[in-house]
Amino acid sequence: MKHVPKSQPEPQCLSGFRQAQPEATWEDFKDTACSETVLDRTVTDQGGLCAYCERLLDQNDQQIAHFHPKSDRPEPPNPPAPVNWGLHWPNLWLACKGGDQAWMQNPDAYLKPASENRSCDVAKDDHVVDGQVLAPDQVPASPRIFEYRQSTDRLDIIPDEANCDRAGVSVDLAEATVNTFKLNCRRLSEARMRVHKAIENQIKSLRQKSAVPETLFPSLVHRHLARNANGEWKPFFTMVRWRFGATAEACLQSINYQG
Repeated sequence: MKHVPKSQPEPQCLSGFRQAQPEATWEDFKDTACSETVLDRTVTDQGGLCAYCERLLDQNDQQIAHFHPKSDRPEPPNPPAPVNWGLHWPNLWLACKGGDQAWMQNPDAYLKPASENRSCDVAKDDHVVDGQVLAPDQVPASPRIFEYRQSTDRLDIIPDEANCDRAGVSVDLAEATVNTFKLNCRRLSEARMRVHKAIENQIKSLRQKSAVPETLFPSLVHRHLARNANGEWKPFFTMVRWRFGATAEACLQSINYQG
């Protein structure tokens, strides 16, 4: 996971809907034109990446995820809760569909058995995890608090204990985040490995074609760590950042990276 800053102010149509219908649910809202505005804003805020697994999402694999369950609302005749979690802007995040769509052909998006490869908001389900895991805006922009463990065909995300200590983030909290969102299911670990191998091939090609490859290396890093012309980040941003090490940190500093 990477830091995702939440843009402010919230979409005006969302605040207007909530003010006009303070007890409305997400189900009341999701088919309105404003729901598309909310989705578009989260896509822009997050550079097209899932808030949890950091996959770059196409339109068929996007949804709004509620970090705190939208179902957390008092039953009548109890008074309304002070926060309508279903329509609370800081609670709305762009997420993938969690490996739950059997019709999808891309192995990054769906892999059998589905029961072992669900992730992200689908894996969290309707559980209240506030304070038990990191929300996307609670992951620090710097230092990077996750690193990766490589095996033959997979790349698993684990807490970077030294950087967690530097950032004042509990290692247990970072580990619980990985486990709760099932970020090391086989589908995601193998998808990360495919991206990692592609990067290694690019580095190998650079070394073969250039007499002084180190002069071209920063340019390669920048292409992987800066948003593209469409405002998108590369998939598995944090893994890419980890792979390029100190050169990545220099690049991010040069672009004033804030998440």
